[in-house]
Amino acid sequence: HRHVAQAVGGHSHLRQSGQDSQTDGNHHPHEAAGIMRLRLLISYVGTGYSGWQIQEKPNPPPTVQGALEAALLQISGQHVRVHGSGRTDSGVHAHGQVAHCDVPDARAGMDWRHSLNAVLPRDIRVLEAVRTAPDFHARKDALRKTYVYQFWQDRRFMPPHLRPFVWNCGPLDQNAMRSAIPYLLGTHDFAGLRNAGTDVENTERTLLDARLIELPPCEFYPPHAPMLRLAVTADGFLKQMVRNMAGLLAACGQGKMQAEQIPALLAAHDRRALPSVTAPPEGLALARVEYAADPGQITFEI
Repeated sequence: HRHVAQAVGGHSHLRQSGQDSQTDGNHHPHEAAGIMRLRLLISYVGTGYSGWQIQEKPNPPPTVQGALEAALLQISGQHVRVHGSGRTDSGVHAHGQVAHCDVPDARAGMDWRHSLNAVLPRDIRVLEAVRTAPDFHARKDALRKTYVYQFWQDRRFMPPHLRPFVWNCGPLDQNAMRSAIPYLLGTHDFAGLRNAGTDVENTERTLLDARLIELPPCEFYPPHAPMLRLAVTADGFLKQMVRNMAGLLAACGQGKMQAEQIPALLAAHDRRALPSVTAPPEGLALARVEYAADPGQITFEI
């Protein structure tokens, strides 16, 4: 299932809020002598972490940002703040999180990817670490993001290795789920798909693409219902918006609601109006973050 993402006119910057928001400071070109800016591409298993963002409190729980900053401190001997493209919740994974940080220019020749991976926990990997423009900002320069959500349908068994990465939700009617997707595409006020916890002024977002994919059977296992993957691309996401979207589509697939109800549910602008659950975090992963500096057309597998 090959997906071609192209630059979309009118969406010059990713909408900031909810799970895409983070305290970063001002966005100014960083021309300080002796400093260089790194752009990191990061993959992680979120199971053992309380999300991406460091929690400023006594005895803070482990976070992905915290692990990266601890690794940078060990390597550089100084505290380095890591700015992610957005926050992922506790238990949510990433295939292609993007972040930036400023490190000593004296270490320009270092293989930062190798050095970071040598000291990071094994459930966090830096896939790329490259020098970038001094004013590149992982969050503010993002154009759009793609998340994927995985559903396991077979009630008889689930392969143990998939357990941290799927929602074991039971049988789903794919046709019913696909019939609901067009009601979500385009620009809407998605306040009704936002969970409490982050105050934002503007809850309007544009869902640019959404598709439900049936994945191949798991090798070595008895015949089973296919695993499904929902892939969604938007100019921004509200807090737990993708998980609420997954729960809404699953409710359609379980016959608990009809696709035609979705416009009224969105118009209510109230999460409490949804008859569906918030899908659990383990099925969700941040797949890709796209920037204007990337090639105009990017082909990738989802």
